Amino acid sequence: MLSPRFYPHRPRRVQHTQTHISSVFLAGELVYKVKKPVDFGFLDYSTLRKRAYWCRREVELNRRLAPDLYLGTARIYRRGDEFSLEPPGAVAEYAVVMKRLPEERLFSTLMARGRATLAQTRRIARKVAEFHAAAREAPLPNRRLGLLRRNLEENFRQTEPYIGRTVSRSDYRAVYDYNRRFLESRLFLLKKRVRDGRIRDCHGDLHAEHICVTNGIVIYDCLEFSSRLRHCDVAAEIAFLYMDLLFHRHPHLARAFIDEYIRLTGDWEIRLLLSFYACYRAVVREKVESFRFSDPLVPPAQQKASRRRAARYFHLARDLARRDGQPRLFAVGGLPGTGKSTLAGDWAQRLGAACITSDGVRRELAAAGSTRGGAGWQKGIYSAEWTKRVYGEVVRRAEGLLRRGRSVVIDATFAQRSFRRLAAAAARRKGARYVTVECICPAGIARRRLEMRGRSGRTLSDADWSIYRAMKKVYTPPRRATVRVDTSDDIEKGLAKIAAAAFPP
Repeated sequence: MLSPRFYPHRPRRVQHTQTHISSVFLAGELVYKVKKPVDFGFLDYSTLRKRAYWCRREVELNRRLAPDLYLGTARIYRRGDEFSLEPPGAVAEYAVVMKRLPEERLFSTLMARGRATLAQTRRIARKVAEFHAAAREAPLPNRRLGLLRRNLEENFRQTEPYIGRTVSRSDYRAVYDYNRRFLESRLFLLKKRVRDGRIRDCHGDLHAEHICVTNGIVIYDCLEFSSRLRHCDVAAEIAFLYMDLLFHRHPHLARAFIDEYIRLTGDWEIRLLLSFYACYRAVVREKVESFRFSDPLVPPAQQKASRRRAARYFHLARDLARRDGQPRLFAVGGLPGTGKSTLAGDWAQRLGAACITSDGVRRELAAAGSTRGGAGWQKGIYSAEWTKRVYGEVVRRAEGLLRRGRSVVIDATFAQRSFRRLAAAAARRKGARYVTVECICPAGIARRRLEMRGRSGRTLSDADWSIYRAMKKVYTPPRRATVRVDTSDDIEKGLAKIAAAAFPP
């Protein structure tokens, strides 16, 4: 296949490249890709029949995003010691046949030459968003979270042999532990994504080398060989390209890609999953490069380059894990009836964070001291002395959780800036990211909420409309750095604002 005479269209020259799973022959205007007889567990090309099947599936699946690029499959015949693309003879192998894309227009090439632009990146985001909107939901067996756990465990199991070669033991342990903790803390969100239909039949291998920027955006070479790896959360899909852009030191393009995708889809929850899935994808790329590094058929110079890339990918995985693993402290405040408890509870649930309410702590302290509650504004357990004690206990508990690496949401009025400074100082001491959130809404809505809450009797707070009016006179709004949420609007918009502030791409 290295000879131009092998091909009916007689190209002037043939170039040969290899991946860990394929031999690729660039024959003039056409490309022939032959699958290697390998079995890595997550893919199995070990028999001719299997390679024939996966060639057909590659064409079928890739035509979703690149219908004009994939021409079909070709049989390779053997007659004695000779091979041909034309019969007669026994079928010795199969190949995927594609048009050749202009290498200078590959997004990876444009990045390497400093010619990749924000406009191109946003066009790619639009193409991917449209593809995900049309992609079918994954079948039930591939939507189960057990499959995600299996994929992660497989990733680390196949990386383990390279500890000390492309991966340090300490980095391996740090990334492994981060993944385990993430699955525990974000379990609610991951289950919600399944219920919301976010697990789709995706591309599965979305990085810059598989994108061509021509008159349109051509995305090719999807992951055809394993539906359990291709069927994933759309967040995992876009995290691959995000990670690749970071790897190639284009953070501005990475941010533009994510921001445009979220703007188009409204899927703000991606911000809570992005670093996790990008870390996962970085380990996947490290694993692939490690396979190339250890493949005896790969030339020594390419092996050496693969070893360097593998190490860099895992360093990126470690950095993503460290950044996302940093605990965060959210001070969610506002006047009574402004919806802060609802917002704080929803946010803590999505984030997998602990939620501490000042009303709950106040009741606990009162019960422990046999002090009667409900004494009225600035009296009894609502006196200035008691309020100071409550905030001190709230922050003490928050600091203990931060010390253990847990993120915390504090639900309290934060009527005074001194209380916010107390929380901010605790965050600084524990190396946590600190975010203040102020809930607001029209006074009429707050009054209706307080009246309904009072009638229901299902509340820890004693605040009513008279307390609202009294507190409003002494309430000190936070400074400019606050995320301000109007809770009279859709709560999802408020949560999206908090996510954008706390989890920038």
